[in-house]
Amino acid sequence: MGLAASQARLLTITARKSDCEYKSMALSHQKIALSRDMNIVSAEYQDAMNKTKLVYDFYGSGDTSTQLSYGLLMQPSKLNDYMPSPLTDQAGRVVLDAGLAAAAKDAGIPQEGLGSTPSSDIRNKFIQGLANNGIISQTVADGVMNVQYNANSGLGSSDLVTTKMTTVTWDEFQNLVGDIEFDFGDLILDSGGSNLNLYNLTTGSVCAEPDSGDTTLTLSELLNGNYALYGLQDDKQELAAYGGRGCVVDKVGSSSFWDQLFEVLYSVLDTNDGTAQAALEYARRQTLAKVESLSTEDSFDISNAAYVKVYGKKHSADTTNKDAKNAADNYVGFAYIQNKWKSKYNDGYALNLTNITKAFFTYFAQYMEGLTTSEYKVENEESNCNFVDNNFSFQIVEEVDISGDNLMIANFYDALFNQIVTQGWVQNDQVGDNEYLASMLQNGSMYISTLADDDYYYQGNYAVNQYIKEVTDEEGIAQAEAKYNREKEKINAKENILDMKMKNLDTEISALTTEYDTVKSVISKNIEKSFKRYSA
Repeated sequence: MGLAASQARLLTITARKSDCEYKSMALSHQKIALSRDMNIVSAEYQDAMNKTKLVYDFYGSGDTSTQLSYGLLMQPSKLNDYMPSPLTDQAGRVVLDAGLAAAAKDAGIPQEGLGSTPSSDIRNKFIQGLANNGIISQTVADGVMNVQYNANSGLGSSDLVTTKMTTVTWDEFQNLVGDIEFDFGDLILDSGGSNLNLYNLTTGSVCAEPDSGDTTLTLSELLNGNYALYGLQDDKQELAAYGGRGCVVDKVGSSSFWDQLFEVLYSVLDTNDGTAQAALEYARRQTLAKVESLSTEDSFDISNAAYVKVYGKKHSADTTNKDAKNAADNYVGFAYIQNKWKSKYNDGYALNLTNITKAFFTYFAQYMEGLTTSEYKVENEESNCNFVDNNFSFQIVEEVDISGDNLMIANFYDALFNQIVTQGWVQNDQVGDNEYLASMLQNGSMYISTLADDDYYYQGNYAVNQYIKEVTDEEGIAQAEAKYNREKEKINAKENILDMKMKNLDTEISALTTEYDTVKSVISKNIEKSFKRYSA
């Protein structure tokens, strides 16, 4: 082989050997990387061996198959006995997922809460928001909104509200309560200073007079008829002489009828609604102002009378009675006939019971609609009044159908709603991930509020909740072991391939080294021969 050819061959061998050595080094680095991967897989496997999970075991059977989820805490079911366990953050605010947060926004509940429970209107907006955002069906939402809002659920009371709200017209309301009877015996019977008759203005007949006749009327008869009280002060002195004490006007004002009338509305209305309660009180005050005199022990004041007639000379009892009866027909409030002369003749009194009863309900409607905006009005004369009619709707409460889960679902969302409005809320879209939820609870970033024996919610660690258990995650460990074995097999297979490639490269490098030495020896001998030739 010529010297030039040998040198070319030596360069080729050197390049190839260097390439093989580079590839061998790269494969060695890959083996090191596989070793790191194996360490990571081993570390994950070791961590998994200590892995636990949070399970929900409502029945205390030791079942570990039901993993704790956001739904088990915040959605009604038999598994949570239809009572929420609100998830809360470190500040005590209720943690809401996207759907519940949207419902809270629909109801206008600020994130800092309202500080107290609101009216049923806001609660119903929240329930409708649940339906709008797919949390519950519209059918379930309608059922919940038909149940009276329980403003005390989870706030000191666990009682279920077994009533529902129903909207009725004026006519429907009368059909509902029209059979309730009122007894006017304490006014008509001749006792305590009254001498009154119960009179039917439509038929022109006396229903009851002192110590005789039927003294009872139903609410339906009162509202749809035209009944009045009229008569005389029976102590043979004019009313003014008593400064109002013990007079007919005061006796009528203190009658049990007004309390009974108040109870009619109170018993059927949603009295948890502060507006309705205030409207009832307003109706009572305004009505009594029309049947009670303003007199005191020292003065006689009938300036609030709907009608006053003063005789310039003495009149007979018959005349006074007749004038009193006639005065009752068109007035709302008491009518007063004053005999000017102090003799055996008495002052007259009249009150249209039908008009004043309509006035009571009209005052209620006025307040509910807004005193400055309502078209209903009560004046002294019936012809100038605009009494309540079917354009007004009464919100009444009725017993609910407690079959199925409707009542329990309503109580669940009332308890949850009450926590949201009193404690505030925060949105977290990740709480639907069970592993994330468990991690947040285990590291103390979130807590669970639990209903205590006093029926109030208290925030605490998940471990104090009797239904939540932390157990070894056998399934997770098995999955981790299977993953470890798979990854280990993959890494071992890659290592075997690398080992084979490195062995082949080592063999090639060894052969190249031997050839390199041989070629180098040939070149050295050729050079030596050349020097000897020229030196000779």
